[in-house]
Order: sequence, then structure tokens, then C-alpha cells
Amino acid sequence: MKNKIIYCGGNFEFMYKDYTFDKLKTDYRTNILGSAKRLVKSPKNYGTKNTIYPHVQYVGPFYFYEEGLAGDNVVGNEIEMVKRCTDAIFLIDNTNIPGTVTEIVHAAMLGKKITIFYVKQPLDEGEPEKEICSANWYPLEFAKRVAGAELIECSTRLAAKIKIDRWLQKWESECECKEQFSNSVYLY
Repeated sequence: MKNKIIYCGGNFEFMYKDYTFDKLKTDYRTNILGSAKRLVKSPKNYGTKNTIYPHVQYVGPFYFYEEGLAGDNVVGNEIEMVKRCTDAIFLIDNTNIPGTVTEIVHAAMLGKKITIFYVKQPLDEGEPEKEICSANWYPLEFAKRVAGAELIECSTRLAAKIKIDRWLQKWESECECKEQFSNSVYLY
């Protein structure tokens, strides 16, 4: 089975001014990469990185920490990263995320396999139940309709991180089973 090359969108859980590896450890991508240091990267030499999953490669994004880094460099690099991925995974909470919304639309227009883990927004009193309860419902619905995105509702950001990990573990175990089956020798 072919390896997944994943792009993992969503806002980073820290800002440049608050930058420490301790804060970086809470970001869901750190768990996938196995180390906070592996998530910090200069955009000048990006490429895929191994993850804790043998059949999954990580293409981005990376937290670009350099002073004076122009926005167009980050955007250009992330456009290329989305192009190179086979699967785009997003963790969406209820914050303002224009960059992530743009990445979702970009991945959808490229026909990437998209899985979105989103944090359910509580309904206001008297508000009718919706299919997608999120402040970011529109790009989620767009990705679902245009690219067949899988939408996975989560109660909290932590629950989303756990579901992402389980989703990757399930996929990884399916790869290992298929490999074991394809490498089996049957004697009759």
C-alpha cells in the first residue's frame, strides 16, 4: 500500500511572541512528528518528514519562526505543500482561521482526500440544531460538497487531537495488515 503524504492544517496553538518548545508540544502536529523541534522549520529547505507512523510522511505546514519572513514566502511554500500531499487533514476549532479556510478550499480544488476534525460549537439558546455546528461551517460544507471531505465532529480540541491520532493509527494498522497479507506465502 502506498504511503500517505499528509498536510495537517489548522491554527498553531501558540504565537511567535509566545514561542517556546513547551507551548509547541501541545500542537497536534507535534504528536504526529514525534517531537516539537521537528515542527519548527525554515521554509528554505522543506521536504517530507517521517512521522511516528511508518506509512505516513508529513509535508507541512511547519512553524516558520524567522524574523522578517515575508508572508508571501509562507503562502508560496504552503501552496506547494498542499500540492504535494496525498491527504489533507485539518483540525478546526471556532476561531477565526482565514489561512486554514484558504488551505481547505485549495486542497478541495486540487481534489485531495480531505478529512476535517472540527470542534462542535455550542448552540445559542433556542437556536435550531444544524448538521455542522461550527463557526466555520461554510468551508466545511464546501469541502464536503466539492471534494467529498470527511467531516468528523469533536467535542473539544483535545478530543480532536485524540481522534486524529486514532484515525492515523487505524490507517496504519490497515497498511500493516495489507503488507502482511501481500507478503504471505501459502503452501497447499
